[in-house]
Amino acid sequence: MVVCRYLGDVLLATPLAQSLSEAGYSIDWLVAPGTESILENQPYAQQVFVVDQSTPWHRQLALSIRFFRKYDKAFALPSTDRAMFFALSASASTHALIAADRSQDAWKRRMARTWLDYIPGKHMVSLACKLAETAALPACRNVKITWSEEDAQQVFSLLPWDKETPYIHIHPFARWPYKWWRSGEWKTLIGRAEKNGLRVVITGSPAEINQATVLAKNFAENAVCILAGQLNWRQLACLSHTAQAYIGMDTANTHLAASTDTPVIALFGPTDPRIWGPWPNGFNGLTPWQASSDDGIQRQGNISLLQGQQDCVPCQLEGCEHRPDSVSLCLKEMQAEWVWQEVEFRLQHRSVDMKAERKKQTSQGGAD
Repeated sequence: MVVCRYLGDVLLATPLAQSLSEAGYSIDWLVAPGTESILENQPYAQQVFVVDQSTPWHRQLALSIRFFRKYDKAFALPSTDRAMFFALSASASTHALIAADRSQDAWKRRMARTWLDYIPGKHMVSLACKLAETAALPACRNVKITWSEEDAQQVFSLLPWDKETPYIHIHPFARWPYKWWRSGEWKTLIGRAEKNGLRVVITGSPAEINQATVLAKNFAENAVCILAGQLNWRQLACLSHTAQAYIGMDTANTHLAASTDTPVIALFGPTDPRIWGPWPNGFNGLTPWQASSDDGIQRQGNISLLQGQQDCVPCQLEGCEHRPDSVSLCLKEMQAEWVWQEVEFRLQHRSVDMKAERKKQTSQGGAD
């Protein structure tokens, strides 16, 4: 069993789930409401249970009894009190991410079969992979969401252009305002894409349709397609995979796009990318990212991570006023033209890579 809390935790735990699957295990998940949909029809998720602090205590107790010693292994990522309670109920072999310097977590460290220190500087994916290794599992280092041919057909049926038309996928929304970028900058990016012969697809939640409509206003007909609230997670992954590039904030959608190997431009504010930056598949180190860089741009694999260049970045605080609905100046002061330059860099490299791949395939065909 794998026990997670937030949507990002679930997605970044998929390498661990794949490791378990490759070792022959069937995997059940226990997650918070609203995160279960990302596991639908995935080969490493047999059953998905949902619980959080609002779940009545008697239902939580019933679940713990149902799980009691049913599983060979249990993993808590990270080990909140509730996650650890369920993991320990589920298996005598519990593996967890636990902060080493928290005295109140001493009981968790004593009861876990193995545990890793949950500290800054180590990425969630590398920690999940290390947990797999300590549990004698093959470590898979790829974040992965699969989609079907039916999912792909649904995506293309919603686009107002044919499959060959190049487009950029943008996801301009995040759960909390301190992770938002200015709408005017998004409109500038859309305008630059249009001038360069690229269409734009905007995604978001059903609640963000009106905001997406405002961003698309005054652009040419069929230049912008709004798919907010119309796609499931598998279809979002397919959409990102077939895009020329993806641009998004510090959200689960950006992690999802990164997993599809499409060029990703991730706009980060206060969050420490060493822990939560998008994961470039196949990376073998502790973290692909530094806390910050001199010019505000870091590149690894298919991902460009852009940050504000203030001395306080990353502060790991919820906005400049230390609350989720406050503004983060490191994002507010980021300029669209600077971001577009990185988009162009990625598009140029994508073109070069595609030409090289076609040349390679032609060469191999001639040799055969």
